[in-house]
Amino acid sequence: MYKESFNTSLSLAQSHYYPSNPADQNGGSAGKVRMLCRYVEPVLLSENCLSVLNRFIANEQLQSISVIDINRRAVGIIDRGKISDIFLKPFSRDLLGKKPIGELMDADPIVVDIKAGIDDVAQIIIDSGMRHMVSGFIIHENGFYAGMATGLSLLEEITHRKQRELFALAHHDQLTGLPNRLLFKDRLLQACQNADRNNSTLALVFVDIDRFKFINDSMGHSTGDRLLQFFAERLAKNVRQSDTVARLGGDEFVLILQNLTSDKAVFPIVSKIVEQLRLPIPIYEHTLQVTASMGIALYPQHGKIVDDLIHKADIAMYEVKQRGRNSCLMFAAGMEQKSKERVSLETHLRKALERGELSLCYQPQIDLKQGRVRGVEALLRWRHPELGNISPATFIPIAEETGLIVPIGEWVLREAISQHIDWLAQGLPPLRMAVNISAVQFQHDGFLVMIKQLIAEYGINSGYLELELTESVVMKHAEKAIKTLTELRALGLKLAIDDFGTGYSSLNYLRKFPIDRIKIDQSFVRGIKNTPANEAIVKAIIALGESLGLETLAEGVENAEELDCVAGHNCIEAQGYHFAKALSSDDLMAWLKSNPGMFGRCEALSA
Repeated sequence: MYKESFNTSLSLAQSHYYPSNPADQNGGSAGKVRMLCRYVEPVLLSENCLSVLNRFIANEQLQSISVIDINRRAVGIIDRGKISDIFLKPFSRDLLGKKPIGELMDADPIVVDIKAGIDDVAQIIIDSGMRHMVSGFIIHENGFYAGMATGLSLLEEITHRKQRELFALAHHDQLTGLPNRLLFKDRLLQACQNADRNNSTLALVFVDIDRFKFINDSMGHSTGDRLLQFFAERLAKNVRQSDTVARLGGDEFVLILQNLTSDKAVFPIVSKIVEQLRLPIPIYEHTLQVTASMGIALYPQHGKIVDDLIHKADIAMYEVKQRGRNSCLMFAAGMEQKSKERVSLETHLRKALERGELSLCYQPQIDLKQGRVRGVEALLRWRHPELGNISPATFIPIAEETGLIVPIGEWVLREAISQHIDWLAQGLPPLRMAVNISAVQFQHDGFLVMIKQLIAEYGINSGYLELELTESVVMKHAEKAIKTLTELRALGLKLAIDDFGTGYSSLNYLRKFPIDRIKIDQSFVRGIKNTPANEAIVKAIIALGESLGLETLAEGVENAEELDCVAGHNCIEAQGYHFAKALSSDDLMAWLKSNPGMFGRCEALSA
């Protein structure tokens, strides 16, 4: 990237001009500034300030205007905020209205070539100052003014591209290169539709490597990974081109065998695969010989619904495991005992509340400038007396699907508010209590009424209660969400957007949402120093927050390097294992006592 400045014939104002890299001159507009360019009628250096002001008044959507010389080369930029602030002062219209705009403009704009890469422009903005995220930048084509682009549009494009990259990665297993669960389900659906059209049979085969955990634990993960790669290769080499081999995770693979003429036609194919899998596998200095357990379900004989077919193939495979491994079985009635386990878990969850099996843990949220705890996030835990600790990733989806999340969510809010009040009674300074709200809760008709009742019942200062909602929750029915959020804000509550950057939130709506904070998703924070794209996104999100008057909090900060990075970009708060994991109430008190500086002077902690 080349950087140079030029003098205009009418002004000594200097602009940062960035022509495109010659290596990028060819090709389409994908990833180029051209796709962001929007023509905004520029003004000449000699244009009087009052007429420029009137343009902003007439068009509320207009954020910035380019200033050009008589040769249509950009020499400056004037943004809405600056000119508005100037003309709000007494007598400013009389004193400044007839002056040329060149006297008020920012004479140091960013000017880029229309063929410049978006990544290059993002880096230029980061290096030149994040104020350009608000004012935007000017675009030249063949050395002349062509239009402008906003910092927000640049952020949207970078975020969307990141999402597209993640989408592509999300469809293939990184270790083996095979389709993963997501792509597999799409392929299976297509294969079922093809079977319907051709009046043929389809076989779904679940494959699990026998004793893989023992091999992985005893010989090391690198050996385990190589085994998975060899195993995947052998599976792929021994199916037809029309078939699909996918890895679902761990040592679980699945085959989609299409265009079978009968139920029995699957066995010769599977038998061949079994023979090949039994051949020795050379890995490093070892030669391994492994076997596999396979469960088969047929479409449409065993199910006409994709998920039902998957479930039955899985049941058949586990039946093989129970019978001693190293074999294959076709699904048969009577193997469905496994499906009852989920129903059992749902039953246990329904009783978990009344039996007192649910609890909350609290993860501190740290003010990065003061180095002190500003709040905690309440996180739900379930310990079953027989099943032990059950992951939220397991039971929360069940709770949402069954509607149990509504009473559970109310219990969480009650418990969090009660704990906040209890801490105050113990003499602790007030802490912001952040509580996650699911989509089902938020959209429930009685949600707002319940919040009002809890505030009245407990007498909590609502300014210390923060509700966290994901982008997808508020964007699903954006206009309705704005109404509900506005009513919540009127109650004095704090509102935060959780996992920001992982969804497709509209920046126009983001301006309308009455929120206080955006939480940067941990996927952008993790390994940030080794991932320039993540760092650019984090910087852009922080700049966006600053421009909208929102605080930012980085999630999942696990080490000092990640902390230094987000703090260096002026992130307000952070949470993560670098500070503390989610702690019980007693453990949090102990943590605070062992870190007295986190609260400043506090008699309750020094007692």
